[in-house]
Amino acid sequence: MKVHDILHNKEKKVNFLWILYGLVLVILFLVSSTDLIIKEETAKIYPISVVIGDVSDENYVNFRKGMERAAMEFNGDISFITLYEKGSAAQQKELMLREQEDGSRALIVAPVDAGMAAGMQQDNLLTVPVVFINTEKEKVEGLNNMAVLTFDYHAMGCRMGERILEEHPGEDKVYLLEGEKMNEVDMLFAQGVRDTLSVKGWTVFLIESAGENDWAQGLEEAVLIAPNPESLLRAAQFLVEDEQSKEKVKGLYGRGSTVPLLNYLDKGIIQGLCVTDDFSCGYLSVKTALELAEHRPVEEMGYLESYDIGREDLRNEKYEKILFPIE
Repeated sequence: MKVHDILHNKEKKVNFLWILYGLVLVILFLVSSTDLIIKEETAKIYPISVVIGDVSDENYVNFRKGMERAAMEFNGDISFITLYEKGSAAQQKELMLREQEDGSRALIVAPVDAGMAAGMQQDNLLTVPVVFINTEKEKVEGLNNMAVLTFDYHAMGCRMGERILEEHPGEDKVYLLEGEKMNEVDMLFAQGVRDTLSVKGWTVFLIESAGENDWAQGLEEAVLIAPNPESLLRAAQFLVEDEQSKEKVKGLYGRGSTVPLLNYLDKGIIQGLCVTDDFSCGYLSVKTALELAEHRPVEEMGYLESYDIGREDLRNEKYEKILFPIE
């Protein structure tokens, strides 16, 4: 065989090997990056509806951040539903049934009326799992296909009462703002404050307020407590604008974790705040809802942690992580 023929055959073999190598690379690419050969399993997405009892969700900012983090990690699709009319149990019931009918695989509910919500499950109106948040444990515990994530609001009020006793040893009376539509959480917190202060001989004056600042009329020097974030914010804003009333209020206290309330705490308008770890509550509520939707066992959480803080605590790293969580 001539040298020319040998070289020609060798060149053909080399070209064939390069072509074969190229085909192998194409096949490997298809296997690794497309589903033309091996079809990837599509992650199952679970729609979850969150039905709260307020017309505004501004008190749920950190809670929502926690929900979104959990939804991203556990393949949930969150819909956040607020009432058109604050405190309407009938409207909340209607929305819960609507979301179930529209295909929600689980509900997360901050009930206006825990007894009504529990009754819906007992009457088999709800066929999807429900996670209750921010409510009385005793009214919703023991039902099938449900879980409770909440804080001990009565104990929270007791701690706030103890803080007031410590910071105002010379006082003996407190004004407790009671809104027109106090929900169960508000009443539990207020009862904790009353229980702690009354046993020490303090006089607790209940002031009904329909959202205006009529409580300031005839106000004597005393401590002022607001049992919910909305009434606390209104009181703080009013004291900033009305210097005469501000001089009579020896201390303003309440609960809530919104940025405006934290700013008023930082400015010294509010002296004490009860705050909750809303990010963790939101995260755990979605995680629990998905576990229930997948018929997996759910761990009993007990009461989630809450704290009472003063102005000096705002720079504490522990509370910064709770109050200003990174998404």
